[in-house]
Amino acid sequence: MGRRLLAQADANQLIDFRDPVSGQLMSQAFANITQQLRAGGDPTNPIPQPWFENVLLPNSGSDLGLPNNTALATAANPTLVARGDFADWTQLLSFYNAYFLANYGLNIGLPPNVGMGSQFSENTFYTNKGFSSYNGLLATLHKNTGYGLQFDLNYTWSHSIDNVSVVANAPAIGGYGFICDVLRPRECRGNSDFNVNQYFNGNFIYDLPIGKGKMIASGASRWLDEIVGGWSVSGLPYVHGGNAYFAGANAFVAGYANNAPAVLVGPPSDLKIHINGGKGQPLLAFSNPSQANADFTGPLGFNIGSRNNLVGPSYFSMDMGLAKGFPVTEHVVVKFRADAFNVFNHPDFSNPCVDITNSSGCQFGTITSTANSARVLQGSLRVEF
Repeated sequence: MGRRLLAQADANQLIDFRDPVSGQLMSQAFANITQQLRAGGDPTNPIPQPWFENVLLPNSGSDLGLPNNTALATAANPTLVARGDFADWTQLLSFYNAYFLANYGLNIGLPPNVGMGSQFSENTFYTNKGFSSYNGLLATLHKNTGYGLQFDLNYTWSHSIDNVSVVANAPAIGGYGFICDVLRPRECRGNSDFNVNQYFNGNFIYDLPIGKGKMIASGASRWLDEIVGGWSVSGLPYVHGGNAYFAGANAFVAGYANNAPAVLVGPPSDLKIHINGGKGQPLLAFSNPSQANADFTGPLGFNIGSRNNLVGPSYFSMDMGLAKGFPVTEHVVVKFRADAFNVFNHPDFSNPCVDITNSSGCQFGTITSTANSARVLQGSLRVEF
């Protein structure tokens, strides 16, 4: 268990300002106009929300030819509103106040320091609000050398949970790294970025029972034994379950460094990995990517989806080696070895594209890369004396 861990947060994250007249929260008003636009509402003529009518500067909508202040809130950027991109939308309304006042003498938009501080869009600071827990079962089977075989086999069944996985000295940038909400740090609680529930790995060396004095060809002549005897096979098997990930909403809610998880509203069974396609067509992670995409919606106010609630493709790889010693004299041995990394040339795929808005150029559910390299072969010859 880890408690009070060093974690980065945004000192300028959104504050849920309450309208002193109606009592409506800023998040409630934003969530309401988000729902209106998602239902096909007209961004230039939304249902008025008390928060916008009372808190936005007077005549914010009418000065721009709109019916009310709520219309300014929706028409400012309907895309951000429909996505639930609370932080970018708030920054835009704050920008309106400075831009229209400087260029047109119109005092519209958000009053200074409402929703966010006016000095910064984002201001990183370090907190002790990180926490984590790890539970695991490790089983190992070991065999000492006998009958030409020795091996170690390891299996781990585990679960790692935290509210942020970035290491302390890595900056929180590029849509990743902050505690998603410093006021509600448990909102970010979920599977660790590196969580994999099951791991299996091992190693083995097997001296083949062929050659002089062995089970097969035990009476071989010296020259035959030079050819068929003394071979050994070794391997490193490696298998694990999929890596944790989440569907991104392309929306920033409490602050600017965390792409908010999308909200799952459909059955989780649609998100099970079933790789299909390829052969000249896009490689897809789900049986029905369109349906999987439709199973998500964006954030609503401060309500975001679950972090790392999905599991990517599983992983399998095997490295193997073939070796033989050739005695030259009593004190000199020539050893040959051939190694194959990913001997079966098995492709292991990375997590699929996860932007539910499909605005990043990568269609939701499409796999674009592998997590391992193609087979690599190498040979070596060594003289020991």
